[in-house]
Amino acid sequence: MLDISTLSQLKQLKQNIEDSKEYAEGVVKGTQRKFGFVVLEDGREVFLSPDEMMKVFPGDKVKILVTTEQGNTKDKNAKPKVSGTLQALLQSTLKEFNGRYVVKGQGHFVEPDLPQLNRWIFVPPAARKNAKAGDYIRCRISRHPYPNEKPQAKILEVIGNLDKKGIEAEYVTSKFQLDPAWKDNWEESLTTVDFSQRQDLQDVPFFTIDAASTRDMDDALYVSTTDTGWKLQVAIADPDAFITANSELDKHISQRAISTYMAGCAIPMLPPKLANDLCSLAPDQVRPALVCEIDINTAGDIENYRIIEATICSKAKLSYDDVAAFLDPSDAPAASTDCHKHGDVLTLLKELSDALLRNRTENNLVIPNRPDLRLVLNARGKIDHIELQDKNSAGQLVEECMIAANRCVTQMLDDDAIFVSHPGFRPERVADVCKLAEEQLSLTDIDVTQPDGYQKIIKAIDDDALDFPLRAVLSRLLSRARLSNTRLPHFGMGLPSYTTFTSPIRKYTDLLVHRIIKEKLHGKPQTRFSDEQLAAIQQRQDDSRQARSQMEQWLKCQFILPLVGQEFSGQVSQVNSNGFAVRLDDNLIEGFVETRALPDKYSFDPMRLRLKSKKLSIELDQTITVVVKEVDCDQRAIRFTLPVAAKEKA
Repeated sequence: MLDISTLSQLKQLKQNIEDSKEYAEGVVKGTQRKFGFVVLEDGREVFLSPDEMMKVFPGDKVKILVTTEQGNTKDKNAKPKVSGTLQALLQSTLKEFNGRYVVKGQGHFVEPDLPQLNRWIFVPPAARKNAKAGDYIRCRISRHPYPNEKPQAKILEVIGNLDKKGIEAEYVTSKFQLDPAWKDNWEESLTTVDFSQRQDLQDVPFFTIDAASTRDMDDALYVSTTDTGWKLQVAIADPDAFITANSELDKHISQRAISTYMAGCAIPMLPPKLANDLCSLAPDQVRPALVCEIDINTAGDIENYRIIEATICSKAKLSYDDVAAFLDPSDAPAASTDCHKHGDVLTLLKELSDALLRNRTENNLVIPNRPDLRLVLNARGKIDHIELQDKNSAGQLVEECMIAANRCVTQMLDDDAIFVSHPGFRPERVADVCKLAEEQLSLTDIDVTQPDGYQKIIKAIDDDALDFPLRAVLSRLLSRARLSNTRLPHFGMGLPSYTTFTSPIRKYTDLLVHRIIKEKLHGKPQTRFSDEQLAAIQQRQDDSRQARSQMEQWLKCQFILPLVGQEFSGQVSQVNSNGFAVRLDDNLIEGFVETRALPDKYSFDPMRLRLKSKKLSIELDQTITVVVKEVDCDQRAIRFTLPVAAKEKA
């Protein structure tokens, strides 16, 4: 038998061994392969073997034992191998997800539509809800894989299969949860509008300019002349007049955060009765509105403004196409009678918007408009053709009036409110920007991290004088505009700060800005929104954008699938270390060319966004001929190749 001293020594030895072990907590990160990583709180990434990865989901918070093994001892420079062994599951964020139903033999599974999770999950018989192979479904995790590696899912909804009309929009709507059901009694919480407390502007002959099919109209315009220029009146629909802050209805609206418009499908932020009826500035309907009255001189300077809680009655709805036809009669069919009825005001609006645009071009920044793509669907809900939509004179007119009104509201707000911030170039690309400015524009000693330096480099670009696509390259080095609760610069517009209040029917942040405006008008303390609140709204806006992008990409894959093997001309639209994207001239669809699949070896210049081989150089906006190589509708991926590579493969 061991004596007490020996037992004590063994116990201490075991404790010393335990104390020498490194335990850590982190979040699981998946890959396109079977292994993964745990990202620790200190930023380190610890390798998870395929066996360990089978026990967890990406996004799980876990505790691991960190093991460090020396690599090849003959190589003095070999880095030690750091791997993790799971000790505990602390938290799992994966609750519900979408995917495709798969039947393999006697096994029924869901293939998750999640970028970092590439494993099937078993669906037991009682949880299958009569789903059939190939159905698109929404599921809930019913059993986590930790620690036995056998996860299970329960089907919540069978969305449908590819034969169902509109399945693409319905699927992404479910995936991103864009359309939570309204409660049956939501109308009971509506506030009765007291029009007696609002300034009556029903005699002002406002009219709306929007797409012909639009029903949720949130702005109307009127302009008159003054001794120094114009008096512009911008009326913005006031849904806040009906909605009580922090009510159940308001919380539900905040969950949506934005209206989502997809080809053949619109998901409004507000209930349709509010968006299309009670709030919409429809002709001949009395509506509550916030009206921004702006005095603007002939040079396009904003001299004075005031914001009014008002009652208005729009006198007409004009379409963009009709207004453009009136303003540019030589380029379009004859304008409608309504346009001619309001012709004098339209002419004044055009003169005013031209002055505002000239002023912004001279003193701020006006980035050339990139045309939008419009997917025109057929009776089956698939793409018939794709159109490029350039902004016409009517669209530019409305945009300038909205920007002017938003600038006034931005000036009115305190420094802590809701702003749209654009921080300019990504910090890690600033050095590249400075080198390009010197190389292409002979600009030195400018601080491109400050608004003045950013504005200087953008204004110095003369696209026609350069043989390098500098503007296109710089646009790929920019950060994305984000919401901020403090006053920060908007580099892209060349403004010290900017916010928007002109789309309260379609954007929750604009609705919140309406409330802040009213607090200011009534002398109440201005509500401050936390970083977490704005981050949640921002995420919903990002979800909306991703849903639209994924739905459209899915339709594009279906459209181009019959064209595999055909040759097209296009423009290079993206370049990275893996290859380049090309937008086809014929149908405006983009696909990616992987350089590793080409016969020649390519080197990548990250500063100039250029790929180069011995035979070919690839850069943005370059005209190039490609062949449609393959289309993966499940992964929504389109791959092109170069004609020489296609011929060699054949």
